[in-house]
Amino acid sequence: MEKLIKDLGNGAGIYDYGDDTLEVKVPEGVKLAKPVYLTQLLGENDLLENKQNILIFLMPGSEADVVITDRTVTDRPFRIFRRIVGEVNEATLRLYVLQEQGAQTVWENLFTFNANGHVTLGIFCMGSGNVTNRVRTYFHAPEATADIFGMTIASGTQQVTNAVTVTHRAPRCRDRELFKQILDEEAVGRFDGLVRVEPKCPGADSQQTSRNICLSRTARAYAQPQLIIDTDDVRCSHGATVGQLDEEALFYMQQRGIPRHEARLLLLSAFLNEVIDRVTIDGLRERLRVITDARLRGDMDHCVACGVCKTEKS
Repeated sequence: MEKLIKDLGNGAGIYDYGDDTLEVKVPEGVKLAKPVYLTQLLGENDLLENKQNILIFLMPGSEADVVITDRTVTDRPFRIFRRIVGEVNEATLRLYVLQEQGAQTVWENLFTFNANGHVTLGIFCMGSGNVTNRVRTYFHAPEATADIFGMTIASGTQQVTNAVTVTHRAPRCRDRELFKQILDEEAVGRFDGLVRVEPKCPGADSQQTSRNICLSRTARAYAQPQLIIDTDDVRCSHGATVGQLDEEALFYMQQRGIPRHEARLLLLSAFLNEVIDRVTIDGLRERLRVITDARLRGDMDHCVACGVCKTEKS
């Protein structure tokens, strides 16, 4: 049975349907003045395995920012599967997901967006567990847009996968995908991107980008951007890079008195700033900068054995 658990004003609200299902509803023409925060903390008394559903419905002319934060406060072997569905009907949805799982956590997210408006999705994997994010976006109305981006900092034997599929089923739609990863020790990061433009959908504008930095010889980054084009008059591109820190830039900064270790951290932070800058919520953007700095320096609890910030000899 539907139960209102948070009144967001003007008819908008968060509803609990039981069976681990939450729904965010925003009626026609309502633009939420403040972000909606959904925070999950997993601790000693929570089930090790569970399934969850988050449904987001935006009616025509509405607008909402939603922030989902996942955090484990104990290092237990959680296994979580969550389905997130966004119905964006001539509306604007900005959804940000911050993942701070413990080392033994295995988390799989399945995002499905039916976009007749404008969708922004930002995924930030800042924890130390194994994570899979699968994103499916379908354009059903002309001139719909999607901006999908994410970043990962991984070390140890961590494995992170971001798989994004965008399907153009209407003309003149636009999508942008940008994912960046910093990988150390034996971490593995994957980006699988697929853009499909169906017949009779001219004017499609698509761009997929994957950028990766491996800080050790045993870290692995895999990128597979793909395009399937079944119509004419499109502008679609994709690109991927895997490399290491620029030694010339490090040398240049050292020549100006910056210690090599600090120069290294500055370059890594600058690499990720392009993703963080896409966040439109000021407080969240600043929080991401703080967490990124802490993660790179190894100041977070789950980074005790992290080699990302290991001290180098000058």
